[in-house]
Amino acid sequence: MKSRLNSFSELPAGFKRQLSELLSKAKSPHIGLVFYKVLVSKFTEDELENGLKAERFARELDATLKELTDYRVNIPKLPCKKSFELKTAYRLAIGMGYPSLLENGFLFHHTYGIPYIPGETLKGLARHVLLLSIYEEIKEKLASTQEPLNYLDKYLSSTEEEFSKNSLTETLDRTEISIILSDYKIREPHRVFRRIFGTQEKRGEVIFLDAFPKKFNPQDLELDIMNPHYAGYYTEKGKNPPGDWENPVPIKFLTLKKGTTFVFCLDYEPLGEEEPELLEHAYNLLRIGLENLGVGGKKAKGYGWFEAV
Repeated sequence: MKSRLNSFSELPAGFKRQLSELLSKAKSPHIGLVFYKVLVSKFTEDELENGLKAERFARELDATLKELTDYRVNIPKLPCKKSFELKTAYRLAIGMGYPSLLENGFLFHHTYGIPYIPGETLKGLARHVLLLSIYEEIKEKLASTQEPLNYLDKYLSSTEEEFSKNSLTETLDRTEISIILSDYKIREPHRVFRRIFGTQEKRGEVIFLDAFPKKFNPQDLELDIMNPHYAGYYTEKGKNPPGDWENPVPIKFLTLKKGTTFVFCLDYEPLGEEEPELLEHAYNLLRIGLENLGVGGKKAKGYGWFEAV
């Protein structure tokens, strides 16, 4: 964490001060820079070295976001062949792995400075839905393999020569599968998988673009809190048993509020014969994933799930 935070604090003092003042005075500043750089600059070197000041940082952040009442930002509208909108069914916590003075970070677009969901995350989600669906259909045939899901993943992404030799190909050629958590069906799912998501030899034909909020203002960001009660047990890796005599350790983290509408865009660039159904399959896989599995952190708690607008 120190390296990322100190990368700003190690800049020449005059330059750092001028940059902070410039960003602080802006009516529509880059929220990512405010979160990761400007507010950090309000802490001294000793404070950064001697431990987190999460409570003070949280207060500074909350006050700063509430002050940005005249915030305006041009949200990119990406050209694509298929777009749809969904809204967050609960709070969205994405990019929690980035270090910050809150301990957990948040993902802001590096150019626009607003929350977004990367295209590779959405592609991975749709891919996971189809992978699990194929596995559910043929899991008895995979029972004798070690790590069957991993085996299936490698088979679906293999070279054309390996793919054609595998006995699973003949099995799936005659198969129509049901997609998990839905009544949607796909015929020859192994070939659909390879064309949408690509293989070791070819790129995927469907392009998953970054998803942005339809509208955004800084007040859409909210501080949430987790309250672990057995900090000693976890930090000491189970050396001592968890006990109810331990004090809870509140940890705040940044989220995007419930009800925020996102615009999702898919494009299609065929490598051979055009097959428009692939775009429809990709749309359904992604939508099923967003509505049932979610994206970002703390999905098991309901964060990152989406619902119809």
